[in-house]
This record gives sequence, C-alpha cells and structure tokens, in this order.
Amino acid sequence: MPKIFLSIMKYDYGESKRGFSYEYNNLYLPLCDVFGKDSVYLFDFFTHYKEKGKTEMNLSLKQTITEQKPDIALFALFTDEFNPEIINSLKEITKTVVCFFDDPWRTKFVNYWKQYFTFFSTPDHTMYQKYLSNGYKNVFFTPFGFNKNIYKKIDTKKIYDISFIGGYSPLRDWTIKKLNSNEIDVKVFGRGWNNNKSWLTEGEMVNVINQSKINLNLSNAQSYYLPFLIWSLRSFKTVRDLLLLRKTVEQVKGRHYEINGCGGFQLSFNIPGLEIAFEIEKEIAVYSSIDNLIERINYYLKNDQERELIAENGYQRSLKDHSAQNYLKLLVNKVIGNI
Repeated sequence: MPKIFLSIMKYDYGESKRGFSYEYNNLYLPLCDVFGKDSVYLFDFFTHYKEKGKTEMNLSLKQTITEQKPDIALFALFTDEFNPEIINSLKEITKTVVCFFDDPWRTKFVNYWKQYFTFFSTPDHTMYQKYLSNGYKNVFFTPFGFNKNIYKKIDTKKIYDISFIGGYSPLRDWTIKKLNSNEIDVKVFGRGWNNNKSWLTEGEMVNVINQSKINLNLSNAQSYYLPFLIWSLRSFKTVRDLLLLRKTVEQVKGRHYEINGCGGFQLSFNIPGLEIAFEIEKEIAVYSSIDNLIERINYYLKNDQERELIAENGYQRSLKDHSAQNYLKLLVNKVIGNI
C-alpha cells in the first residue's frame, strides 16, 4: 500500500464543537477505507496552527514529511496558513497534490498556490478543461463524490414533501419566499435561517434526504435576475449580504453527489457540468428559473412513479461512478504512477 500524508483541517472550520470537517469525512475517511488506516497519516494543520503558530506548524509539517517520506502528500488549503517556500521544497521529498474545491470563484487564491505543488486537482469540469487549454499538464479532474459509508439509502417514510439543506443566502431566501407565496411549503435546514447557527449532523442530513419526496439544490451564486434584485433593495441587510457574497460562479457541489448517493430525488438548478455527473431528467431533475422551479415541483409531487424512478437511477449511477472512495483511489494511483 502507498504511504499517504494528508494535511487537512480535522474539524469544521477548525472548531471541534462544530464536528468533523468536510475534508475529514470526504478525504481522510475514504482514503482509510481504500488504503487502510495505517497507510494514511493525518496532519491536522489548523490545530497545529492555532496552538503553535504559523512558523512552528510549517516546520513541523516539513519535519514530519522528511521523516516519513510518503509516496504522496495531499493538501486541502484554507487561507494563508502555509509557507509557500516550505510547500515548494516538499516536491524534492514526495509528490505533492493540492485539492481545490472552489477554484471557479477563488481564482486568485488558486492561481497563487497551484505553482507550489507537483499536482493540483479541481472538482469542476469546466475549470479542468480551462486548465488543460492553458497548457497545464499537472492537473486532475477529481469530483467531490460522496462518502458511501456516510451517505446511504435507508428505509424510512417520506415525511417532507420538499426540503432544502444548506446555508442562508439572499438568493436562496428569495427563492424560498417565492415558493411559499405559491403555496409550496419547503422545510429548510441549515445555518443562518431564522437565527439558526447550527448545521445538521451527517446522520441527520441523511435522514432528511431519505425522508423527503423532493430534495432541492438551490443556487447560491450572486444572481442578476431583475425581480430578485428589486426585492433585495427592500432590506439593507440583504443588500449588504449580497455585496459581501464571494461566490459568484455556479459549480457542481458535494451536495449533488450526497443527495443522489442517499437515493433521494433531487431537483437542482441547472449548473454547467452537471450533465457530466448525471443524465439530466433520468438521474437528476433540473430547473432553469423560479417559474420553472414552481412548475417542476408541482409536476413531480403529482408523479410519484416518475420521481422515484429518477431517484433510483441517480442512486445506482452514484454507487457505480461517484463514491469519494473511487475518486480518491483513482487520484492516488495516477499520482504515484500505478495508472
């Protein structure tokens, strides 16, 4: 088995009270599943950073990799915790890979950091094609996928007609209010809604997905749709939130894979690249506008058999192609030259 060094935040945004991070659940655990726990060394860089400071954390990073001499060192960055000179020097010891998650909109950050690693990966197919066209040969397309040991199909009753799991944003708020005004009740879960500051646990999320007839996957990027902009002007807070919103580009997210990986029926905003992951209208349903969303919800609530068939197709496609375990196995084997 290859020796794998993994540098991530163990806890969500570095806070243990918030539970394990996305990276822990979807990088560390799947790598352990594939290669064995003894083959994966977890370096919780952010805890080191908070306890010992930037300099000591980076020195510890370099020393550990020098001593271990892993076959591959995988990184998921946060902000500026790492020293670029030290990161660059690690290429002399092992093959380094940085996994970017938000490169469609964190372009300045990505363009700065990718030069210091042997390889880099993107979950976005449009960005992958762009990197290739710009001459990069050290880039991998590694979609988010889903941890098949967390996100599962379970036998439970459908107690929600429509649910949405995700954080608050002005566009999402407007969308939910428009649905409510059209007599469509959506059960909303996530931080920021009605002063809710907590996320669902992974287990709670799996339950909600399985208990919902329709799982919405709403846009979170800044919208220039005129009715939304006019609505936004009514509230200073909404205008402020909109101006502070950093994400302005749509991308296929982890939630796309997680919902289908639980066997849930998913109705998503039609995002470029989604058709590569799932066959539209056969494995996932999409909408293109608020009016179209209202129409699609009403249609699928009335057509149980078609809805359940799409959910099952999406589930089977997920099991076959989209587990995080499969994607990470492929990435590691490509980097170390086994493929």
